[in-house]
Amino acid sequence: MSKVPRIITNIFAVFLFVLYSFTLFNFPIYSNEIVDLENKIAETEKELKEKEGVLKSVESRIKEISNSNYSISQKIVLINKEITELEENIERTEKEIEEKSLAINEKQGQLEKMKVLIDEVSGDLYIQSRSKVSNFFLSKEGWKSLVESIFIKQSTISMLRGEVEKIGGEFSSLAESKADLDNQMEDLNSQRKGLDDAHELLASEKVRLQAELSKQVASKSGLSSEITDLTKKVSQLQAALIAARSSGFISSGGDTTSGDGTSIAQAPAGYFGVFSIGAYTHRNGMSQWGARARADAGQSYRDILNFYYSNPTFGSGTMGSITVVYCGANSRCPRSGYPVEDGCVNPTYATYDFETEYLYRLGEMPEYFHIEALKAQAIAARTFALRVTGYGASAIRGDTCHQYVAGVKTGTWKQAVDSTRSQVLFRGADLAITQYAAVHGGWIDSIGGWDTQSGGGSNWFYDAWEKVSGVTWFYKSWYRYGDKPDGITCGHSPWLSPQEMIDILNAYLIKYGKGVKGNPDLSRLLPSDFGKCPYRVDYGNITKSPYSSSELESFLYNPVKSISFVKTDLSEGKTTYVHFYGTERGTISIPGNEFKDIYNQMAPGHMRIQQQSHYWYFNVEKK
Repeated sequence: MSKVPRIITNIFAVFLFVLYSFTLFNFPIYSNEIVDLENKIAETEKELKEKEGVLKSVESRIKEISNSNYSISQKIVLINKEITELEENIERTEKEIEEKSLAINEKQGQLEKMKVLIDEVSGDLYIQSRSKVSNFFLSKEGWKSLVESIFIKQSTISMLRGEVEKIGGEFSSLAESKADLDNQMEDLNSQRKGLDDAHELLASEKVRLQAELSKQVASKSGLSSEITDLTKKVSQLQAALIAARSSGFISSGGDTTSGDGTSIAQAPAGYFGVFSIGAYTHRNGMSQWGARARADAGQSYRDILNFYYSNPTFGSGTMGSITVVYCGANSRCPRSGYPVEDGCVNPTYATYDFETEYLYRLGEMPEYFHIEALKAQAIAARTFALRVTGYGASAIRGDTCHQYVAGVKTGTWKQAVDSTRSQVLFRGADLAITQYAAVHGGWIDSIGGWDTQSGGGSNWFYDAWEKVSGVTWFYKSWYRYGDKPDGITCGHSPWLSPQEMIDILNAYLIKYGKGVKGNPDLSRLLPSDFGKCPYRVDYGNITKSPYSSSELESFLYNPVKSISFVKTDLSEGKTTYVHFYGTERGTISIPGNEFKDIYNQMAPGHMRIQQQSHYWYFNVEKK
């Protein structure tokens, strides 16, 4: 009987092991992401260091080659100078040899002529001496004539021989000089050949060095590019690591109020939360929830008004009665410069005593707020009504276009109105502009500054007065259609699954034409649950079906299929960029206004960044 329980236990253990193994293969494990990132950073930094070492060697070789190249270039310049001088010497020697040759030829011609003359005189002398020998014995006059003739001939021959000897000496001298020049020319030609050979060797070495230099410079360029990419990769990984450790630039982290959609801690692992910072507000003037927190902290109504309206002048102002316009369904707020009835459907009118009826009826701030916050609201509302109506010259809307009018209040709100009777705010001689809204998001546009306890923005998220107040609208993921708690959600949670965020990124790439192929129909960039539940009127009468995930991917050369981390850049009341890390395309950085645009267009479950069109202030977190 003891074996049966053991068998059952073993089977159950095997089942649990198989089930556990299955979960390992089918569900992402997020606990190791930080370790993986740290390992990737270490590997990348190691590779970066190796590349930098190689680059240093390449730069050293480039310097060495450049120095050698410079030295060779100098040598080539010197050789070229020597060759030029040698060519001039050769040319000069060739000219001298040519002159000597011409002179030798001339002397040789003179010698030939002298020889002919000597031969002629000698022959003539011989003939004369033989033909006149008889006269030597027969006549005294013949002897005298013969002797004179022979003497003259012999003198001529002697003179000619002397000239020949002179010319012969000059000839010999010229011949010797020419032989010396020939030897000098041979030596010069030998030197020229040596210089030509050296020049050829240096030129060849220079070409080789230049080729190697070009190769090293190209290698340096490639290494520099790789180092730049690796440095960028390290920065991205470090940013991703920071994002992983902090779950984004800021994180609700579970310590905000417990309102639905106010904390990423409420989301499943791997899901995304898109949190509007501040609700649907103009972000001008007083934050009502900020005023409450300030009052709770001990600030007076004057302190509150001085901050939100930049130290206005406190004065007196009131009127006897005020006309209120009530509008029917589907009405809109009046356009700037138009009568208050502009956009009002089926208007009805009511006239109230300004101080004791109209102001008592205002439902702009809950009565459980601190009395100092209520006093600040009463003065801001009184000033607003006087400015809109021109001290009663025109009517005022009884809805949130101007100020919401409800039933008469008799409690703390009435006390705040009575205790501040006739108090208004001025800016110079005119009534001050006293806009206000429930939640601004910690930043006031009208004063261009932070609404924080410290007055700065270094820790604005946790330091904001609205955050201190505990209002859920300060940081919230909006996902239901309608203002009531039971508004339509289409069965969706306030969180995006990984695939839903991937679909939004791919839709963004398609809409903004980043690596798109084919011809996608942009009118089909719709939420995945479009048509399955009621949607807002801003979608019009679209009857097309949304693209599936695979269809979205098919329109991109390199679609997104995974996202590791997300980081949001925030600056003085505005979201500048949202960075998605670890995608197939590397880091995707989307400007804040463009992300708001595609998110409000594509997110299911009526998800939206709940803010007016002219600004975008939100954060994206991943669980």
